Amino acid sequence: MSRSRVQLSPEAFSFFNMGIKENIQKIKKELSNSVTLVVAVKYASLSQIKKLIDLGVKNIGFNTYQQLRDVKDIISKGTKIYFIGHLQKNKVRKVLEYGVYLIQSVDSYELAEKMNKVCDDLGIKQDILLQVKTDENKKYGIDVPELDNIASEINKNLKNLNIKGLMTIPPLADNTEKYFVLVKKLYDKLSKTLGVKFEYLSMGMSDDYINAVKEGANMVRLGRIVFE
Repeated sequence: MSRSRVQLSPEAFSFFNMGIKENIQKIKKELSNSVTLVVAVKYASLSQIKKLIDLGVKNIGFNTYQQLRDVKDIISKGTKIYFIGHLQKNKVRKVLEYGVYLIQSVDSYELAEKMNKVCDDLGIKQDILLQVKTDENKKYGIDVPELDNIASEINKNLKNLNIKGLMTIPPLADNTEKYFVLVKKLYDKLSKTLGVKFEYLSMGMSDDYINAVKEGANMVRLGRIVFE
């Protein structure tokens, strides 16, 4: 996931520590129990991530292998790790070895094929979401016209991967609702096409998660609003 964000220093994050608990409580009041809050820690320090764990946050989203590597010693057993950033094919093995709960950013058949092979080597199955491209200015994501075919090929040929739903990052705009409506329709249609009961529609970040939930998202990925 990549949106324009101000990167805060560890010192600045330390100043905001006292508000993290209150921010999470406020956000959860806005969300029904059916919506999963994944806290995105792209700009968080190790101490910030530890605080999340100490507060009982169970769903944490990482953007890079490097950050996963750096925090491996403080991740508790009860924490679910989500990979929400672009996954490079040469980092697939390293990421999968961390026991990721859900990889949300599968954006090509080639990446899925690589993941399937590594899963075979490791003797594991991996739950994934397919990333739908709704922002033409972004490099990553599956183009809407290609989604059915790629999803069908993954479902048919790559038996170590379980498609659990869709994810998207819409463009920064005033009318993000139309992108959420589109992906919800794709989600419902593709679930029927594949004959698979999808579980997760991951849409919405700090600036637009309320609209995303209104249009059907049951998972949101929030970073800045948690730490501000």
